[in-house]
Formats: sequence, structure tokens, C-alpha cells
Amino acid sequence: MLKYLFLLFPIVALFQQSIPKKANTIEVKGVSFKEVANGLLDAGYSFEKVDSNFQTIKTEFKEGSGKNKWMKLRLITRVKDSTVIITGEWYNTMFIGSKLLGVEQTVENSTYKIEYTSGNPKNCFMEMNSFALSLKKEMLYLIK
Repeated sequence: MLKYLFLLFPIVALFQQSIPKKANTIEVKGVSFKEVANGLLDAGYSFEKVDSNFQTIKTEFKEGSGKNKWMKLRLITRVKDSTVIITGEWYNTMFIGSKLLGVEQTVENSTYKIEYTSGNPKNCFMEMNSFALSLKKEMLYLIK
């Protein structure tokens, strides 16, 4: 039995890819629009906008978890040809309502793309990645 388990390791390794610096998009292959919608709901997201014709979902901003408790993030998904394309945005709640260099900080002017860099953007990317991993399919990390 144990020797058969070792035969699976090369197969699993084929589906794992290291995350490139500045990756901001995750593609997950072999999923349906319904699977993505249910996965988002299971992960605690609520929907701001759903377009079933173009198979897109934009979630409401959701409070981050763990290291991200001061962050709010949202995911934007599009299913095309059984592949979901996942991107996202985030902002730091601590700065909203304050002035930075004389400019009042609002959600609109304090929202950034989620990307795999360092600090808060990386932490938010890891939450986006956590959702993608929950779909349990082949994944690709892209810089777009």
C-alpha cells in the first residue's frame, strides 16, 4: 500500500507551481460557474454583482482573516471555457477616513490590486490563493 502512495507524488508535483513575484491572477482549470459561485459563498464572500451571461462575479469587500484583519478584500472571477480567472482588490481599513498628504482617504482612492509581492498585498494574495486551492483543480499563477 505504501509503495503505491509514493507513485502518486510525481503526479501531485505536476500540479504544483511556485508563485512568481508580482503574480496578480490565478487560473483554475476544469471548474463551472456554479462551482465558483458555491465556493465563494462557502468561503464567506457575498456577491456585489453577478453576470451569468458573461459568467462573472464581483464580490463585496470582505474582512480579511489572520494577518489581514485590518484589510478588506474582494475577488473578481470570470469563468471562460471551464477555467476561472481570479483577480482581486484590497484596502486597509485603518487609513479610511484619515488624511494622507492632505488627501482624505476613501475606499475609492485607497484600493489596490491584489498581487504576490510583500506585506499586505502578499497576505491578501494568499487569501485569494486559499480560495483558488479550495476548488481542488489544476492552477496557474499569472502576471497580467
